[in-house]
Amino acid sequence: MKFRAAAIISAVLVFSVIDVFSQCETWMDAPNSDDIISAHSVYRQALRVNDMEIAIENWKIAFEGAPAADGQRDFHFTDGVTIFKYKISQTEDEDKIAAYQQRIIELYEQAAECYIAQAISLRNCTDQSCFDERAGVLLGRMVYDMFYEFNSPRQLIYDASVRVMDLAGNNTEYIVLIPAIAAISSLYRGGQLSDEEAAFNHSRVEEILNYNIENNEQFGATFEQLVPSINHYVAQFERDLYDCDYFKERLLPRFEANPADGEQARSIFSQLRSRGCDEDDPDLAALRLRSEEYVDSVNVAMKADLEERNPALAARRLFDEGDFAGAVERYQAAIAQEENDVRRGEFYFAMASIQGRQLNQYNNARNSALRAAELKPNWGAPYLLIGDMYASTARSCGNDWNQRLAILAAIDKYRQAARVDSDVATDALSRANRYLSSKPERGDGHMMGISEGDRVRVNCWINETVTVRFR
Repeated sequence: MKFRAAAIISAVLVFSVIDVFSQCETWMDAPNSDDIISAHSVYRQALRVNDMEIAIENWKIAFEGAPAADGQRDFHFTDGVTIFKYKISQTEDEDKIAAYQQRIIELYEQAAECYIAQAISLRNCTDQSCFDERAGVLLGRMVYDMFYEFNSPRQLIYDASVRVMDLAGNNTEYIVLIPAIAAISSLYRGGQLSDEEAAFNHSRVEEILNYNIENNEQFGATFEQLVPSINHYVAQFERDLYDCDYFKERLLPRFEANPADGEQARSIFSQLRSRGCDEDDPDLAALRLRSEEYVDSVNVAMKADLEERNPALAARRLFDEGDFAGAVERYQAAIAQEENDVRRGEFYFAMASIQGRQLNQYNNARNSALRAAELKPNWGAPYLLIGDMYASTARSCGNDWNQRLAILAAIDKYRQAARVDSDVATDALSRANRYLSSKPERGDGHMMGISEGDRVRVNCWINETVTVRFR
């Protein structure tokens, strides 16, 4: 959906401090607190059962009376985001869509400002930094929606991403990094960012990425999966932005970390030459010499032995080289020798991603993803992957009726991801909402003698039973 109302979006990130207290009011001292609390309870329950008409009516009462609820939670803001995303899914009117998108952005902004002003409390929070971090999380999800859902102007995405990094620092969520680097690339190439600003914020993205790959036990692997996409955007501008010294600083440590890898040494030498480094540069001469020294059978054998003892390393290398079948084989070996269930689950998921996205082995991918979910409970990523496969292959599932049943199966998986993993709930529900308009038509169901709530099987490879829901 295009974010097209320029007059509306021009002030997305401009927020008046004067309004903070009015937008952060609670029901604690409100004269009609009983009515507000009642509306809060009704709309929350209605959301749980997807009764959107009741939810919208009562959310409006609760939000207008007490945007910050009881001052202990941000539900009125975040549930408002869910409600307006639902409204977007129910219309094709571009003016309404633009207005709803703007309202979503305002809700994220207002919630963030309430945290920054400490108008909403946080458990175990003793200083401003944790309030800022929570604000950064909310604004990070706004950035995600602006980039992936609303197609907002790159300048607004950039400004919002910078604000998130200012607030959250190294605790910036992974969903922000690709929108941020994409905006940096676009604006710099368009002459809208100075060299200094582009380099500074690129370095912040890299710092956040590397910090989390090394230190984030829960999402380190997810951050690592962003590296190819981030490198793709960086490659669009780094030649114009940086000189030889930058590329030496970036590439030479890779060689120093593994001087036995002659193939890597040759690759680095070639890259540095293509980026303007002088062939007579002593650093390059040493690199060339050392690469030749280590290209021998002993070191090849050492590398092979290392990968034999650590098959996951071989799997990642084979994936980078485009040998996807080989990567799957090495992940299977890694699973066989790994004793930690969480690590085994991560290997299964990596294998599932390759099977589904690169090899189109959908049944195998689903089995691997379900095994990953079993080994690593409360992890939504496997269900997101299955949902994506169902959605992407729906058109190959026979006639229009069965294609729409396949979409129901995808929606079910997205919602299952949201139920088991709060960290991916926003993303999962957003994906589910994207397909609500593709549910079966009521008239088609009646012609087939099928009613809402009936259980029917999806044909083709999906082969699951779904509960029929109509548009």
